[in-house]
Parts: sequence; structure tokens; C-alpha cells
Amino acid sequence: GARARALAAPRAALGRGGSGGGGRGGGRGRAPPPDSGASVIVLEADDKVGGSSRLSGGHFYAAGTSVQREAGILDDTPDDMFNYYMTLNQWNVEPAVARTYCDNAAPTFEWLRSLGVEYKPERVYISGIDTVARGHPPEGEGLAVVRVLDSERIKRGVDMALMTRADKLIEEDGEIVGVAAGDQEVGCGAVVIASGGFGHNKEFIEKYWPDAHEQGDGVWAISGPKAMGDGIVLGEQVGATLGGHNRGLLLVTPGFNRDLELGVPPWSILVSREGRRFASEMAPYTVMAGLFKRNGGMAYAIFDEAARREADAMPAGPSWTSENLLAKAESGEVLRADTLEELAALCKINPAPLAGTVQKYNEDCARGVDTAYFKPMGLRPIETPPFYAVEVRPAIIAWTGCGLRVDPDTHVIANTELPIDNLFAAGEAMGTLHGDRYIGGGGSYGPAVTFGRIAGRNAATAAAKSAGLME
Repeated sequence: GARARALAAPRAALGRGGSGGGGRGGGRGRAPPPDSGASVIVLEADDKVGGSSRLSGGHFYAAGTSVQREAGILDDTPDDMFNYYMTLNQWNVEPAVARTYCDNAAPTFEWLRSLGVEYKPERVYISGIDTVARGHPPEGEGLAVVRVLDSERIKRGVDMALMTRADKLIEEDGEIVGVAAGDQEVGCGAVVIASGGFGHNKEFIEKYWPDAHEQGDGVWAISGPKAMGDGIVLGEQVGATLGGHNRGLLLVTPGFNRDLELGVPPWSILVSREGRRFASEMAPYTVMAGLFKRNGGMAYAIFDEAARREADAMPAGPSWTSENLLAKAESGEVLRADTLEELAALCKINPAPLAGTVQKYNEDCARGVDTAYFKPMGLRPIETPPFYAVEVRPAIIAWTGCGLRVDPDTHVIANTELPIDNLFAAGEAMGTLHGDRYIGGGGSYGPAVTFGRIAGRNAATAAAKSAGLME
């Protein structure tokens, strides 16, 4: 290994193929503990630091934080968070990895706060389908967190090579000893892959997330543009295994444009291809894609002219304003008819179930209670022609769940079921954490920072051992 180790020993390199390595997951890997003795270089494919993190809200999901206590939440614990996490996903996740996140989320959150990331207790909120407020939004959103972490990187003297895309891991005698970016090589004692997901790679979406692929050309990702799945490519070069197949978070959209939307307006009703209502229109975004999957993968949002006239961008998004809906109806992107029977024909659904569904819903509106799905607000009858139908699909990729399998210490797992020496992964590049159901807002960003920090520490230790400085 003299050739590969010549540049620096001990050194931990962040192999950067896409978004994330210089962002949330990489933000921790790139700044080892001050006493670790390791130097770090970040290989960043983009021309700026931050990846998807700089575009995100930066919310952090954690239990037992100081901000919760300041908000009067005194009895939330990592045990409670773990039980929620596992029950929500019917234990179809790696328990040891989930446990590691739950135990380390609050300490990592406190570390961010100590660096200067600002969180206000009055903004802590219930971000999932649990009953405890664990979502912590930072002031200034994800970009503010990126700036704090990058300032820490500079303070610690961590090098960063922008517009440098890692495309190969250098392996000798079964150990990772370096990273290559084109014809440039960096020798190192450990590598952290924090390259983000693959939201902008159509081939990988088809291969690793068939549910998203089934939504067709309307699928798009809110992640950074370098989220191409390079971590998967790098890992598979050295025999890494993958986890999280067909997992990720999709958000519902009418697909008019590429605006971030979390669902449909509460003054509409969602009906399936069979013309039947199948969910509360205010069901949490964390479970909405699953409801769509069980009902054909698409739905129509049905409403009337009275609702259309009063529609605005809140709470669903800019697609749902009165003016936009009218314009889309004129262009044919929104279906419009003078009767429900005619509307059903345009939607190619059975008119009888649609008529019955609307009749029952209107009766509930008169009572003031949604007896079928308990929608807490937005009840208004569908009775004033013309009537409208907007096709909606879970087609916005919030994050991708398939990635490199890791153990609780973020070692990448080989096809032998043993760790690959000196190779670690964090952030969206790891595929061991998420289940079929998203735990809630901050449940992607929080683990990315948490496991990035764990990966950074363990990579620094591995680099020191590789250089013979530690037993």
C-alpha cells in the first residue's frame, strides 16, 4: 500500500460522488474529533458544499433533547422513540441500526446546538404519526446548518476539493486504501461514503425503487442535482451489499410543475380508479404514498366550482390556487364537467360509485363530521357545477432509501456479511435504516447527521490503526 498511502497517513477521505458527502452525512465525517490525530479531505462533486442539505428544511427528529424540555416535554426518551420506530415499521428494519440512531440522535442534536445551530422550543412539533413532538426545525433551515458545519470544517483545517467526483475505491489486500477521482488518487486509511441518494438517476430508480419508477416520467426529486447514486457504484466495486430496496419517501403532486407539495387540499376528496374514497385527504404525508400504492398508484382529487373559486395555495401548495386550477381546466390538464356522471366518464371511472361516494360525503358535510375517515377540517359539500377532477400521484422523490448496508458503527457490509475494512457510509448513501414507513419530518436529516458523526469518528480510528498509530 505505499503507493496509495503516500499522500497522507492517517487520513480519512470522504468519497464524494453525489450530494450528501459535503452535506449532512459528510458534514460529520469530514470533521473528526480534535484529538483523533486524523486529517480529512472531502471530495465534493458539486461546485459548492451542502448537497441536498442546503435545499432542505434541516429538521432533526430526536427524543430527549434540551429543546423539548424547554418546550415542556419532559418525559420523552430514546426508548420511546425506538418503540415507535419499530412498531411503525412492523420491525421490518435493522433493529441495531435503528437503536443506534435513537440513542445517538439527542447527543448529536445537542452537538449541533453547541456549534451554533439555533432551535426554538416553540417550533418543536409532532412531525410523524406519533403523539410526541420530536421534529426540531432549525432557524434558517438546512442551509443554516450547512453553514455552521462548513464553518466548523474550516476551523478544523479540513481540506475540500470541489468539483471532484470520486469514481473508484482503491483496494489492496482486502483493505480500502484510497479513492480515485479520474486520474487523481488520494491515499487514505479510511473512506466514508456520504454521496447522497439517487433521486436524479432514472436507471437506478427503475432498478432500486420500482414503486417510484411506476409513476413514469412525472417523477422528480427535490434533492441536489448530484444525487446520482455514486455511493452504490463505489460500494459495489468492492463487494458491498445493498439494503432498503424499493424504499424511500414519495410526496403526492398533480404534476403541473416542480413545486414541493405535501398533499391535496382538504376541501377536495380523493377517489381511486374505482370512484371510491380511500383515505382522509389530510392523512400524514409520511403514509400517503402507501395509501396510494394500495389503491392503484394514482387518484383523482374531486371538488366543485364553489371550492375552486375560494382555493388558495395553503395548505397544499401553489398548484391549487383558484386561478391556476381554472387555467389548467382551460388547457385540459384538469378535468371539468357539468355533472358527476360526465366527470366520471372523463376520468374513465364507474359513475355509480363516484355518485354514491359524493352523496355520502355531502351528507357528512351537512352533519359537520367525516364519519368515514375523520378528516378534521375542510369539509365542504361537492354540489355546485361544474365539477373538477385533478389526477394526483406520489411522484415527488423526497429521499431514496436503497443504499449500502451498514452495521451500527457504519461499517459497510460485504457480501460475506462481514465489514469491509476501512469503508464506512452515512446519510442517504446508507440503506439499512429506513423501513416502509417514514417516521416523520427530520427522520432523514437527523439520521444523516447522526450517522455521519459516528462514521467520522470510526473512520478516524480506522485511519489511525491503518497507519500503525493505534492497536
